[in-house]
Amino acid sequence: MLNKDWSLQKIPPKGNKDVADFAFELFEIARLEKKRLQKPEDFINNYALYRGKMNSKSHGRTPVNLYFANIERTVSNITARAPVGEVVDLDGIGDDSEKVLSMALQKWWKDTKQREKGRHSARSMEIYGITVEKPYYNKELETPDIIVSDPFGFFPAPGNWDDIAVEAPFICYASLDFVGKTEAEFEVKGVAAEEAYELLGGAREKQSASVGGTRESVRHYVDPVTPVLLKDSDATDGKVERCLIIEVWVRDLSTRTITEEKEIFDNAGNPVLDETGELVIEKITTKQPVYPDGIRKITITQAKGDTKKKKTTSAYMVLDDCANPNINPNLKVELAETTHPWGRFPCYYANSYKDLISVWGFSAAEQVGDLVTKINLIVSKLVNYVLNVMSPPLIVQKNCGISRAQIEEQLEKTGRLILMPTIPNARIEFMQIPNLPSTFFNVLDLIVKFFDRIYQIEDADRGQAPNGVIAASAIVALQERNQVMMQSKTSSMDMLAEEKSKWAIGLWQNFGVEPQSVEVNGDQTPYLGVEFAGRHFNYVVEAGSSMPRTTLQLQEMAKWLYEVKAIGQRGLLEAVNWPDWKNEIERTAENQLDQALQILIESGLPEETAIQLREHLMVPGQGPGDAKKSGTGKQRQPTGGA
Repeated sequence: MLNKDWSLQKIPPKGNKDVADFAFELFEIARLEKKRLQKPEDFINNYALYRGKMNSKSHGRTPVNLYFANIERTVSNITARAPVGEVVDLDGIGDDSEKVLSMALQKWWKDTKQREKGRHSARSMEIYGITVEKPYYNKELETPDIIVSDPFGFFPAPGNWDDIAVEAPFICYASLDFVGKTEAEFEVKGVAAEEAYELLGGAREKQSASVGGTRESVRHYVDPVTPVLLKDSDATDGKVERCLIIEVWVRDLSTRTITEEKEIFDNAGNPVLDETGELVIEKITTKQPVYPDGIRKITITQAKGDTKKKKTTSAYMVLDDCANPNINPNLKVELAETTHPWGRFPCYYANSYKDLISVWGFSAAEQVGDLVTKINLIVSKLVNYVLNVMSPPLIVQKNCGISRAQIEEQLEKTGRLILMPTIPNARIEFMQIPNLPSTFFNVLDLIVKFFDRIYQIEDADRGQAPNGVIAASAIVALQERNQVMMQSKTSSMDMLAEEKSKWAIGLWQNFGVEPQSVEVNGDQTPYLGVEFAGRHFNYVVEAGSSMPRTTLQLQEMAKWLYEVKAIGQRGLLEAVNWPDWKNEIERTAENQLDQALQILIESGLPEETAIQLREHLMVPGQGPGDAKKSGTGKQRQPTGGA
C-alpha cells in the first residue's frame, strides 16, 4: 500500500519502492478528472460527427455532413500558408545570430515537415476542441522535433492553466508500444500486455459512417500516440503484444546535502595553518536541488502479476526515472537556465474555442451538433419522400387472385409488373403520395442559415458572390470580415508556431553539438547550436500569416500601393493579371520615351542623336517589360516558416 506521507511537496526519491505507485496515483488523479469532465465521451461524439455517424438517437449517418465540410474548410484556411516569423535577439548584441537562427528555423520547418504537422494539429483542434504538442530532441536524427499528441493520450493535472508548461504541478502522457521493444529499450523483464483500448480512444474505429447500406470499418487511423489499433483478438500472439507506457512529468523540488572541503585564507590571501603547520580545512554544507530545473520524468508500465500468489491485478514498474531530458546535463547550469526548456514541461496546447474554466476548450460540435442532426433528419425524409414518389406503394384488392408472393417473384425476375386478376374490375392502383408542404424547403433553408451563422461562414469565403454584391472591394471586405471572425483560430496557430520555434531554438542550444550551416544573405554560414547557449532569443510570428491571401485581396492591395507610389506600373499590372501586360508596359515606355526625347531636343540635343538613341531603345526587349532581364540579381529569402 502506498505510503500516505508522500505528496507533491514530498515525492518519493529515485529508487524508492513507492515511486511507481506514486506516479500511477498522479496519473489516476488526472484520468479521473478528465473522466469527470466527460472529455472522452465528448471526443468520441465529436469524432463520430466529423466522420458522418450520428448519435444513437438519430439512428443513421449524415447524408450531408456540413460539419465535416466546415472543419476541412477551416483547417485549409488557417494552414493555407506556412507561418512567417523571425527570431528576435533580446540581448541586443547585434552579431546577426538572429538571422542565422531564422534561416535555420526555415530549413528545419521543411526538413521535419512542420507544415504537415500543423495541419494535423489544426484538424485535432477543430474536432476535439484542443490540440496538444509535445516537443523533444530526436537524438537519432540529431534535430528538434514535435509530436502532435492525441487528446486521448494527454492527462493534465486538474486545474485551469494559462501556461501549463510552467504552472501545472504535473502532466501525464499515455501511449502504446510493443512489449518486446519496451523490455529491450529499458532493459527490464516482466512487462504486462495491455491494449488500453478504451483509455486511448480505440472506440473511434467504430465511428465511421456506413456507405451504401453496409458498414466499412476503419481499422487503422493516423494517431501519433497509438499508431495502429489492434482488436483484442489480434493481441494473442506474444510477438505483437503491446503495453501501456505512462510518462509522468512532475515538479520535484527535492534537495540533497552536499559537503565540500574548503581551504581558509587570511586577509592577505595566504592559506591559514594550524599549530602543526597543516592547512586549515573548513567543511561547508550546502543544499542543492536534486533536479536542477525542478522537472522530473517518471516512466512506468504495468508489470506482470505474481501467478504463485494469484494476484488479480498487476503492480506498476518503473521503466525510467530521470531529470528533465530536454536539458543537457553537460551544459553549465548558468547557460542551461537561459534556454526555453529550462523548468518547463514539454507541453503546449491551443483551443478551437476557449473554455474559461478548463484547459480543454470546446469544438463547434457542441454548438452546431443539434442543427446537424435536424438537417440530417430533414434531408433523410426528403430522400425517402422522393423514393416513395418514384415507387409508391401498390394497392391490390384482397382475394382478387393475385398473391403477394406472385408480385414479389415477378419483380425479382423481370423488374416489372403485369397483373392479371381473376375478379373483374378488381381494385389495383398505386397509392397517391401527398405533395411536400410548401414550408418544407423554407425550414431546411432556415436551419442551414442558422448553422452558417453559428459557424460564422460567409458566402464570399466559400468562393461565392453574395446576392447583390458585385464590387470586388465589397467581396474582399466580406472575406476580411470572415477572417476577423476566425481571428481566435489564427491566433492559436500563430501561438503554436511561436512555441514550437522557441522549443527548437532551446533544444539546439542544449544539444546542437554537430556543425551545421545555412544560407544567410547568399552566403553559407556555419553555426553550432550550443554556441548560442546563454543567449536570449524570442520568436515572433506575423499575425495571420498562415491565412490565405486571395487574388482579389492582392489586387486591391496592389491598387492602393500603386496610388501611394510604393510599387510601379509593372507591379500593378502583374498583380491584376492584365492581358499582355509586358507589351502594355513597352507601349507606355515608348510614349514616355518620345516625350523625354522631345524635351531633350528642345534643350539642345541634336535631332539626329535623338533619333539614334530612340532606335537603340526601341529594340524589342530593351524596355522595362522584359521580365527575363529584370530581377537577375539574387533575391533575399524571407525569414521564418518554411
